[in-house]
Amino acid sequence: MRIKNTLINLIYIWGSALLLLGLNLLSRRIFLNVLTVDYLGYDGLFTSIFSFLTLSEMGIASIITYHMYSEIATNNTQQIRKLLYIYKMIYKIVGSFVLVAGVVTSLFLPFILKEQMAGEDRLFIYTIYYLQLLATICTYFLAYRRILFVTHQKIYFCTTVDTLMSIVSTSLKIFVLIRFQSYVGYLLVAVANNIISNLIIAWWSRKKYPEITKVKISKADIKELNLGHDVKNMMATKIAGTIYGSSDDIIISGMLGIGTVGMVSNYRMISAKIQELIISIFSALQASIGNLVYADEEKKGVSFFGALDLAGFYMGLVAATGMIVVGQDFIFFWLAKSELQLPLSFLFMLSANVFVAICNNPMTYFRNTLGHFETDRDYMIAAAVVNVAISLILAPIVGITGIMFGTVIGHLLIFMGRTVVVYKYYVKEKPYSYYAKFLFRMVLLGITAFAALRISSLFTIDILLGSIIVKGIISVIVATAVFLASSFKMNDFQTLVSYIEKVIEMVLRKKKAKGNM
Repeated sequence: MRIKNTLINLIYIWGSALLLLGLNLLSRRIFLNVLTVDYLGYDGLFTSIFSFLTLSEMGIASIITYHMYSEIATNNTQQIRKLLYIYKMIYKIVGSFVLVAGVVTSLFLPFILKEQMAGEDRLFIYTIYYLQLLATICTYFLAYRRILFVTHQKIYFCTTVDTLMSIVSTSLKIFVLIRFQSYVGYLLVAVANNIISNLIIAWWSRKKYPEITKVKISKADIKELNLGHDVKNMMATKIAGTIYGSSDDIIISGMLGIGTVGMVSNYRMISAKIQELIISIFSALQASIGNLVYADEEKKGVSFFGALDLAGFYMGLVAATGMIVVGQDFIFFWLAKSELQLPLSFLFMLSANVFVAICNNPMTYFRNTLGHFETDRDYMIAAAVVNVAISLILAPIVGITGIMFGTVIGHLLIFMGRTVVVYKYYVKEKPYSYYAKFLFRMVLLGITAFAALRISSLFTIDILLGSIIVKGIISVIVATAVFLASSFKMNDFQTLVSYIEKVIEMVLRKKKAKGNM
C-alpha cells in the first residue's frame, strides 16, 4: 500500500511539475521581454523580507506534522482533530502577526531601496510590496487543511488542484504581460491563484475526511503535546534556517544591486525546477517514511533509508553534472540575452549546492519525521553565521560567486546536523563514516563534471538546442557510469534495485489487470 500511494503521488507530482515547467519558462521569457530584470529583483528581495517575518511560525508546521504521523499510524481520529485545530489556531495568530509586522516593515523600504525609491514611483513599489504580503498571509489563513492530505499519503489531491490552478494563472499572467505590460496585474493573478487553490483544497479535505470536524481545544490539550518544549528547540533552528535561506538576496541587493538579484533568480528558477522534479520523489515518500518510523519497522526502515540515500546521490550527481555542462547554454537559449548570464564560477557553486540539496533530501525527510529538533540546532546556527560571514567577506572580492560559496558551505553544515539526528536516533551509529562517504561523493562530482565537460567539448554542433541535448545526454551517461562503478557492489544498491523491481512489477500487474477487463 505504501509503494502504491507513493507511486500515485509521484505520477501526479511529476506530471504537474513537467507541465508547469514549460509554462513557467515561457512566462519568464515573456516577462523579461516586456519588463526589466529589476522586477525579478523586487520579487526576490520582498520574498526574503517576508521569510524573516514568518519566523513567528516557529516551525509549528513541522512539529504538528511529526505528531500527526504517530496518531495516523494508530488511527487516533480524536487526536488528529485536536492537532489540526491547534494548527489552525496558531496559524491564525501567526498570520495576524505577519500582517502587522509587514505593514511596519514597509516603513523601512525607503532605507532598503534608496536608489529605487528616489528614482521611481514610490506608490508602485509599495503596491507590489503589499500585494506580495497579501499572497504570504493568505497561506496562513487558508492552507492549514493541506496537512491532512500530506500525512495521509494523498498529496496528489493537492497537486491536482495546484496544477490546474497554476495552468490557469500562468496563462492569465502571460495574457496580462502581453496585453497590459503590467507587473501589478501579474501579481494580482498570483494572489488570486493562491486564495482560490487553498479554498478548493479546504473544501475537498472536508469531503474526503468528514470525520475530521471542528473540536474544542483546551490549554490542557496544548500542554499535553509539550509544544513549548518543541517550539523552544525549533525556534533557534527556524531563525538560523531563515537567516541562511533568505540573507543571500538581501546581501546581493545591498552589495551588487537589485538587477543582480533578478539575474540570480533566473538560474535559481532552473535549479529549483530540477530539484522539484527530483525531490518530489522523496516528497511522495514522506508519509511512507513517517509510517515506517512509527510502525516499529526499524530494521526495514534503516535499509530503506540506505537505498534512498544512494538514490539521492545518483540523482544529485546527474542533476549537478547536467547543470555544469549545459547551464550557460540553456540560459542563453531560453532568454536570448547574453547579458543575463552570470559567471561560470557562479554556476559551479550553484550546481554544487543543488548536489548537496538533493543528496540531503532522504536525510531531511527521516530527520523531520523523527523530531528531536534540539539536536541539530547548533549546526543550523553555525550554517547561518558562516553563510552570512563568508558572503560579506567574499562578495566585494569575487562578487556573486563568493555569496554562492557561502551558501554551499552553510548547506554542508545543515546536512551534517541532520545526519547527526538520523544516525543517533534511528540508524544508531556514529555519523563519521557517513561524512567520509559524502566527502568521497563530492570528489566524484568533481571528477564526473570534469569528464563530462571534456567529452562534451569533443562535439561541435552549430544548432544551440542540438548542442544542449547532446551535452545533456553525455552528462547523464557519464554520471550514470560513475555512479554504477562506485556503488554497484554495495548492499544499499541491491536494496534499491529490489524496490525499483517492486515498483515495476506493480505497474506491470496493474497494466495487465486493465488489459483483462
